[in-house]
Formats: sequence, C-alpha cells, structure tokens
Amino acid sequence: MISGQALQNFGRNVSFRPRTMYQPKSEAEVLSILDSHRGSRIRVIGRLHSYSEAACCEDVLLDVRHLNTVRTEQRDGRVWATIGAGCQVKHALVELERQAGVTLPAVGLITEQSIAGAISTGTHGSGRHSLSHYIAEVRVATYDTESGEPVIRTINAGSELKAARCSLGCLGVIVSVGLWVRPQYCVEEHFRRYEALADVVAAEEMFPLQQFFLIPWRWDFWVQHRREAATSGNWQAMIYQAYFFAVMEVGLHLIVLVLSKLFRSRWATHTFFRRLLPLTVIRHWKVVGKSQDMLVMEHELFRHVEIEVFVKRSKLDNALRVVKELVSYFDGDIKTLSSVTAARMEQLGLLDPTDVATYTHCYPICVRRILPDDTLISMASSDDEDSYSISFNCYAGPSNLRGFNRFSEVLTRTVASLFEARPHWGKICPMDASTVKSVYLHLTEFRRVSTEFDPDARFRNDWVSRLLFVEPSKEA
Repeated sequence: MISGQALQNFGRNVSFRPRTMYQPKSEAEVLSILDSHRGSRIRVIGRLHSYSEAACCEDVLLDVRHLNTVRTEQRDGRVWATIGAGCQVKHALVELERQAGVTLPAVGLITEQSIAGAISTGTHGSGRHSLSHYIAEVRVATYDTESGEPVIRTINAGSELKAARCSLGCLGVIVSVGLWVRPQYCVEEHFRRYEALADVVAAEEMFPLQQFFLIPWRWDFWVQHRREAATSGNWQAMIYQAYFFAVMEVGLHLIVLVLSKLFRSRWATHTFFRRLLPLTVIRHWKVVGKSQDMLVMEHELFRHVEIEVFVKRSKLDNALRVVKELVSYFDGDIKTLSSVTAARMEQLGLLDPTDVATYTHCYPICVRRILPDDTLISMASSDDEDSYSISFNCYAGPSNLRGFNRFSEVLTRTVASLFEARPHWGKICPMDASTVKSVYLHLTEFRRVSTEFDPDARFRNDWVSRLLFVEPSKEA
C-alpha cells in the first residue's frame, strides 16, 4: 500500500493524488483490497498513457501492472489467449509469438499501454476493428449485488460483453481478458503522395491496412500503403525500419521539438513542412516485414499530448475540410473559415477572435480507418459504417499547452456538432454530457449494464460520471 503519492500521466497534462494506492500481485489480492475498501471509490490504472481524465482518482487506486501473465491454448483448431489486465501490449505481442506463433488481431500505433487500458479506451490500429471488438471474455472483480461480497465475474456474451469491451472502468476491476488470436503474418508497405482524398480512400481496396497523413501547410496526403503479404519479411525491411526510426521517429520529432518549444516561428514551421519534409520521405520503396514491426510507431520516445476525433466515412471529406480551416484559423488566417463553420462556431459560443494566431500546428495529421466495432461506447461502435480517426500531436511543454488546449476544445466541439464526431476516450477529450448522449446511440444500454454491475457507482470517477451518467438537463 502506498499513501498520498502524486501521479502524472505520460503527457504530464493530467495529475492527481489518490488517498491510497495498491499494486496487487494476484487476483486474490484484488479481492482482498475490495473487501477492505467497501464503500470507497475505486479506480484502476495501467501505464497512464491516456491524456484524458479517465485514470483520475482521489480515493483508492489499483495499479494492476503485476497482473501480466499471457497464456495460450488450442481450442477447436484455433488459438485462444488469456492476458492479464496489466500486461503491456508490447509484452503480449512478444509472448504470443513465442508461445504459439500468433499475434493480436489488431495492433495500434502504440504498444506501451496495458491490455486492459487499451480495450477500455477503444485503442485501434488501421484497417481493422479496434482491439476492443475482438475481446471475447472479460473477467471483472466487483461486488456481488446480492451479498455485497467481492467476486470475480466472467463476462462473455450479450450486452454485458459489448459494454465490457470498452467500459472506461465502469464495470469494476478488469483482471484478465480472453480473445481468439491469429497466426503471425507479414505486412507490405510503401509510401505514396496524393493530392485528392478520393484517390487515397479508393486505394483502400488494394491496401486495406493503410494509414495516411494530411500534411499541414502543404495540404496534400502522404499514404503508408499497407496490406498483408504472402511472402516473409525481406532483408530490405531491416534497412527500411532503420531509416524510418532514424528519420521519422527521431529526426522528425527533434525538428518538431525545436519548432514547437524553441523556435516558435510560423514561417519556419510552414517552410519545413512545405519544402523540407518531403525530402525525407522515400516513395515507392516496397518492403515486407513482420506485422508488429511494420504497424507500430515509437511515439512514446518523445513526450507529447494528443487529441483524436472519429468521423464516419461519409463525413470524412467535409471533416478534413473543417480541420484545415481551424488549423489555419488558429495559425492566424482569420479569413479561412467558411460561412458554415463560422456560423456553427458562433452558435456554440466558440467564435472568439482572440484565438487567432495562438497555435501553430507542427505535426502531420494522422488518419486511420477503423471497421465498425461491436461495442456500446467505443469511438468506432457502429451498426454499419466505417469510422476514420483524425489525430493531432502536440510537443509543446506542459506549461505551454494553452493554445493547443483551446484548439482542441474548438475543433472537438465544432466537428462533433457538424459531423457527430467522437473524441477518443484516451486522448484529450473536451466533451460534455450533451455531446456524449447525442453521438453514442447505445449509451442508455451501457448505463443499464454499468448500473447492474456497480449500482453504487464505486468504480466511477467524477469525469466518467459527468460524461456518461449525468443527464444534460441536470448538469451544473
């Protein structure tokens, strides 16, 4: 037990001080902690890689990093994996391959998160469902609704499973997840530049795993075309990965740090993206490598904060148009806003001329496609249409985030109003209960399941309660 320790997330934009923190080493210890803290409010953390207030806790906090086992077994000719809640995704990938030559069915850009944290906030990759969608079993430590005793419940069907797949910790303490995994595979990749979004989206038919970047101040598209490859990895992949690490993962980020922390010059930022960045990208170089080597990036090397919004395929073109308008508006171009965007911002109380020239965006805007999730409140939950995530990274220091935070609020609320966009639960998430209710059609069912598991709201924090469980008319 640790008392009164101050904690910060990876981005250092969120800090909190729980009254008591535990690091249980077994499921029995989890149940013992719940038994000792009946009536307390209890939250769980993994690796604190979220930029929202999802992890905040002022009472009892469980750090589940020691619940990190990975077990595989054969079931009916397929491989089933049971993974401890605190196991980091990167460790799970290594163990799955070592034990059975398999891998996760979806791999996100970042593998630092715990598996429970990843599914609880809807972490995703590109071209497949989010990881939450594939979870077939969730084991949760909670209180029995009849006896009040701490128990572990296994969730594997119905609305309960759909809720548990992405729950923001509202059902209890996840101790393990189970899912069907797939054989390890290879991915072919190459870069290509496009002028038109329609051409980028059309290429998904041939390259279903692709992700692409809208380059600020050039406003063209750079695409990482990706697809599964029948051949195994080649020697060129090692050279390509070394190039990508040195130039993109390290070199680009060092330049961005200089632009965002030291230089802070609009002209320098515009010139770099318009003239210099294209010189670093090798186009049409096709390489084949192991899936997790090709699909993962090393964003954790440099501290930053992020926002990410999700829109349906049919609204992507217009959403990116508004993104361009708002990025330019905050950079100082007051004439860039269309009449429709300006009118909606004024209606929302967001049209403030003092925002102009307060934030210059200096990182490629990443866009990824996510297939519809069979969940209740993951950002890609849908009955029919694919979603696209649009993400923005900022490398300014914690004391210089005022401009980015304001940009995040204006962008999120504007695209939510215009296009029913959903902010990522694990990124900076400037939403209110009214917006949540309007964009999540299954919110009522999620509330029902959560209340069934946790009728006394012991596993919610103030942020979760405010967004998911307060009717808009009752907000203070």
